[in-house]
Amino acid sequence: MAAPLVHQVNVKATPDEIYAAVSTARGLAAFWTSESQAESRVGAIATFGFGGPSQRMRVDELKPGKRVKWTALADFPNWDGTTVTWDISPAENGETGVLFRHADWPATVSQDDLGSINYTWALVVERLKQYAESGKPNPLFALATR
Repeated sequence: MAAPLVHQVNVKATPDEIYAAVSTARGLAAFWTSESQAESRVGAIATFGFGGPSQRMRVDELKPGKRVKWTALADFPNWDGTTVTWDISPAENGETGVLFRHADWPATVSQDDLGSINYTWALVVERLKQYAESGKPNPLFALATR
């Protein structure tokens, strides 16, 4: 198995604000893709559109103010069964730490693909920080919604 993709950032926002951003359709559409459909319910299937192919994620874990975990379904190559977690914890100076992890990659995924995916996730995490700190939506993928 390939190593997980990991990003950590401290955000000037509360754990509850970060949780709302990563667990609701409104929050996800504000920083990731405007074509986000998600329910805050374990077992729900969230769908993220990118102007063409969509990626579905099964919601596996919801711990308000602490953690969101998804499992990717077989929409993007090599993503089936990979897991995405957003771990949220208090940090210094009243900030909130966000530890993002995309793990369980198959051994067959190329380093080039992982590098590209990791770069995109870094941009997504940065957009989360910007949104949580400013309250202004600015999704990485701003697409016309249907």
